[in-house]
Amino acid sequence: MSPFRSRPWTGGRSFGWSASWLPLAVAVLALNGCGGKQDGLDTKGMVYGGSSPTVSPAGPVASTHYSGMGISVAPEIAPAANAATHDIRLDVTHEVIQVADSVRYQAWTFGGVVPGPVIHIRQGDRVNFTLTNRSDQAIPLTPPMPHSMDFHAAMVNPLDKYQSVGPGAQLRYEWVANYPGVFMYHCATPPVLQHIASGMFGMVIVDPKGGYPTHADREYALVESELYLSKSRTRAEMIDMKAALQKTPTYVVFNGKPQRHVAEPLKAKPGERVRLYVLDVGPNGTSSFHVIGTILDRVWLDGDPANELRGMQTVLIPASGAAICEFVIPEAGIYTFVDHEFADCEMGAMGHISALP
Repeated sequence: MSPFRSRPWTGGRSFGWSASWLPLAVAVLALNGCGGKQDGLDTKGMVYGGSSPTVSPAGPVASTHYSGMGISVAPEIAPAANAATHDIRLDVTHEVIQVADSVRYQAWTFGGVVPGPVIHIRQGDRVNFTLTNRSDQAIPLTPPMPHSMDFHAAMVNPLDKYQSVGPGAQLRYEWVANYPGVFMYHCATPPVLQHIASGMFGMVIVDPKGGYPTHADREYALVESELYLSKSRTRAEMIDMKAALQKTPTYVVFNGKPQRHVAEPLKAKPGERVRLYVLDVGPNGTSSFHVIGTILDRVWLDGDPANELRGMQTVLIPASGAAICEFVIPEAGIYTFVDHEFADCEMGAMGHISALP
């Protein structure tokens, strides 16, 4: 309750407030409560919640395990579609994923890839989302099971929208992107640690109204994650839950594989401005993101331009957190990006940006 409503004001002091403070306090309350604005944030157009979800039998298998405008596979980023409503479908599949020359593991995926597809929309857009559980088309040793979807970019009732659906079923619900930024999505079915560690995560990019304040010549998506693998040599490895609970990963990776972007470097040219959308999905560790040889001249924490930092050498990103990191390529060369927690770097969290002729 407001202190001004606790008891009548008598012209003297009430709860430590003097009469001289009263006009200012009333003005502050009026600004905070009037017109849907709080601290300069316009909340008038925000949409909270959505209609009740529906669950139905899954339809026929499509040619791809994901569909919708503005969808790509990291590190690529598709342009956000010029539409106010987006129909997005992601299928749950169980796949064998190759992470190194002699290492494969039995992944649970969104869209058949790890990380899941990048979804690119704009602030204020509505997403009509369909999750189809196709884990009943399972690989050996991985039984069908329930799965779900949690969008960190959504503002909805999680008990209602993030419910688990069984194999052979599909869930439909809607949400509106109220805030700009870079957000995680992941399976929320218990044990959540196992589902995320098995590959069920991805990135949503929500462009701010009017776009970002700078022009980037190159844009890439980087999703950092940890792999906790068993030591089987006779079949594809399983996720090692004991190692996950002890926070002792086998690999720490960008975009699904250790040192993937050493073998597949990102491209840029001297003088170009590069924008990296960096998401740390964990599931356990933080990321100390750093690009060797340049300065992160603009950083937007969680990808929101309201959260701007300048001239950063390293950005600390928590599990499920993100940042947009912009910098200029100063001259021709190879620029290595790393998790500067060097144990993670040694376990695979590094890559290259090639700016060679």
